[in-house]
Amino acid sequence: MPATVRAVLGEKRRHVENDEDAAYKKENQLPYKVAVLKTKKNNNLFIHSFFPEHMDLDRCLVEKRSCKSYLEKPVPIELIGEILKAATCAPSAANLQNWQFIIVRDQQKRNEIAAVCQHQDWMRGAPVHMIVCNDQKKVTDMFSRKGKLYASQACAIAGQNMMLKATDLGLYSCWVGSFDEYALAKILKIPDNVTPEMIITIGYSDKIEQGIDRIPVDRVTYFEEYGKNTVEKSFFPLSKYGQNIGRVLEKATGTQNQQESAAAEQPQKPLEKIKKWFKGR
Repeated sequence: MPATVRAVLGEKRRHVENDEDAAYKKENQLPYKVAVLKTKKNNNLFIHSFFPEHMDLDRCLVEKRSCKSYLEKPVPIELIGEILKAATCAPSAANLQNWQFIIVRDQQKRNEIAAVCQHQDWMRGAPVHMIVCNDQKKVTDMFSRKGKLYASQACAIAGQNMMLKATDLGLYSCWVGSFDEYALAKILKIPDNVTPEMIITIGYSDKIEQGIDRIPVDRVTYFEEYGKNTVEKSFFPLSKYGQNIGRVLEKATGTQNQQESAAAEQPQKPLEKIKKWFKGR
């Protein structure tokens, strides 16, 4: 066990990961860094979980599955907090951030929620239900005609962020949108001015869901106007770019040219000037 976990009661410090921690992390296949470790005055020890160093977005997009089979294993509150922080990074109309979240871990309430979701009994096994609510009035007050749409869009993006972050943390999730809105509001005591938009189940699983085939990009993408994709036919298939996508981006953004220009503009040192002069002789 690394020094991070072998803490002394009463000590309060911020731990910096050392070689022993790194070895422990590698041995246990934890792609995470050590978080804050501290104790309070009453000598209760708080050891925070390992948090990810960075998100591998491509991996999360591919590995994210709708999971309906969960282990009876509680989700640490710290990881729930990380998921909520990711949710609040979502964009919203006029930055009104109209989302609100209800976290349900109580088994009885989870049973009741599953019942009002057209009796989707698999939901009972998910240790955490995260309900994304929409305080749409603050949006409709500013955007009267399309405010309701904008408010729902913001909550949807927040929900996507939550599921991607859950995947990043080694958790599984499922988006549930089929439920009796009024019955759910009654169970969770949601006020009339707030609307439940979705329920996201979160938990651990030992079953790997099979990926679903996606419609090819060239069948859903057009250029300049709807239905027009013949001009950019050479753009497809996207798979031909493969590992060369970095070069494609450099060419598109002119990054490499900018770097070369910046290097050329840097003043030369006296010794370099002398060497260049001799080469020109």
